[in-house]
Amino acid sequence: MLDASSKAANDWQLILNYINTVAANFNVNPQCVRMAVIRYATSAQVAFSLSTHNNINSVQQAVRSLTLLGGTSNNLAGALQLLRTQVFPSNVVRSGARLIALIVTDRLQPCSSQIITEANNVKRMGVFVVGVGINQNRLVDSTCMRRVVSCNYIVAPAYNQLRGQILTQTVQYICAATCVSKYHVLVRIGSVLFPRRNNTI
Repeated sequence: MLDASSKAANDWQLILNYINTVAANFNVNPQCVRMAVIRYATSAQVAFSLSTHNNINSVQQAVRSLTLLGGTSNNLAGALQLLRTQVFPSNVVRSGARLIALIVTDRLQPCSSQIITEANNVKRMGVFVVGVGINQNRLVDSTCMRRVVSCNYIVAPAYNQLRGQILTQTVQYICAATCVSKYHVLVRIGSVLFPRRNNTI
């Protein structure tokens, strides 16, 4: 879920680059990892669904073409509702599949009861929620984000720091899909990273 409210074009591009680099760590195909994107600002919309793209090249091309919705409002509650009703409905998700949501935002104020309610609804259906707050402009309510996510919340001090340790940490949290206090060691098999669950550092 991408916060597509108003921001500099270069900052938006850094967010898209970050998303594509995260996506490149996974084996995207109909039998393995499927990806969808929701953009939100004043409104929320599904940019593409789980069944739209069947390989990483197609996903990355679609991400590169995403544009800002604009405005200064942040309808995260609407995005979470779309996640539950349109992206992860029971007739779409595969039986036994792990459901993981990544929220990337640079604007979350104020924290409303509607946001928390929708976040709890999503988590109750078994979705593991990871959050990344870009706090360059100090517009992210970290206390709110910690209530929205399952347990793992990453703070990026600036857009240009959506790389390195923050990128690695994001992939680790997604791969683990559990609340852990230590990072999972990742094992690369081919071009894909997998968590080695019996070892921590």
